[in-house]
Amino acid sequence: MNLPNLLTIVRFFLVPIFILVYTGGDVAATRISAALIFFIASATDVLDGYIARKYNLVTDFGKLADPVADKLMQLSAIGCLAINNRISMWILVLFIFKEIIMILGGINLLKDKFVVQSKWSGKIATVILFICVMVILATDEAAFPKYYATILMCCSIIATIIAFFDYAQMYIKIKENMSKSQVNKEKK
Repeated sequence: MNLPNLLTIVRFFLVPIFILVYTGGDVAATRISAALIFFIASATDVLDGYIARKYNLVTDFGKLADPVADKLMQLSAIGCLAINNRISMWILVLFIFKEIIMILGGINLLKDKFVVQSKWSGKIATVILFICVMVILATDEAAFPKYYATILMCCSIIATIIAFFDYAQMYIKIKENMSKSQVNKEKK
């Protein structure tokens, strides 16, 4: 167990803690505490990726578990905001739908022993989502009502859609290359 993988495991444990803290009340301290937990989880994501690449500690576990931990935290935050009526419920549904498609595509590639690496478009979409969620978590609904929060989340949705199509293109190219490779093997 290396440090990046340990940080990923910590992120898994932060998900239920975030949910418990966020649902613990609607006072300013609760909002700020939830925002702090979300920030720590996001910081461990950046830190584990940096350490893994810099010190060549990339593992198969990390390649699979890291994005799962990230998505669980992101969906938990979006879910809490939607259930608490801080953002529109359709935003949660859209993110869940996108994640289901991404998971199915990832599983399909994993069957062929191919693990998808993150792309810059995905990283940018994650940063935008982080900023949007942090702003909404840290602000009072009176100061930042649902209407504004939903508009802010639309910025994240646009970045997410761009990243989604970027990953879809990559998926199609990978599958085409696998098919060509299989055809070439059969010809030999």
